[in-house]
Amino acid sequence: MATTTDNGGELAKEFAAFISHAKAEAAMEARFVQSWLEERLERKCFIDSDDLHDLTRLKAHVRNSSVLVIIQSKHVLTRPFCLLELLTAIDHNVPIIGLCLTGVGVRASYDYAEAQHFLTHLDTQLADIPSAVSLLAENGHDDLLEAAYLLSNSLPNRISVPLEPGGSSEEPTAAATAAS
Repeated sequence: MATTTDNGGELAKEFAAFISHAKAEAAMEARFVQSWLEERLERKCFIDSDDLHDLTRLKAHVRNSSVLVIIQSKHVLTRPFCLLELLTAIDHNVPIIGLCLTGVGVRASYDYAEAQHFLTHLDTQLADIPSAVSLLAENGHDDLLEAAYLLSNSLPNRISVPLEPGGSSEEPTAAATAAS
């Protein structure tokens, strides 16, 4: 793991942020957030599109990030790798910041009630997504009731900041503050 020292002389993590997102719904927004954070923090932020050669390193990249920023879109919680990234952050005490995709004309707006229901019943909801079940099991989360408990007791309690495409360029401020 590459580390640097911050201004206080303590070891800083390799990445200021790990940006988790559902590519089909929020690839452009994730890239915007990455650029915005890197410019303001003057530190690298990880997005999996930058390193698709070795997806097995995703968990290490989450652990080596100061914060995980999740772009909350309609189906982000159904994506197997997003679930793994979130569980890894929870397991390793990496703070999670939500940027909620919202706004007029956004086809993939995040719905808090749907997300809470999905997470509360994760074990049965994932029955329709066998690739998620196997990915989680391969990575130490074979007890879906425990995964449901961890996620449903963590994510809905996070304060999310709205991320409106075409909105203010200052919207990701909360993520920048948490990552600094």
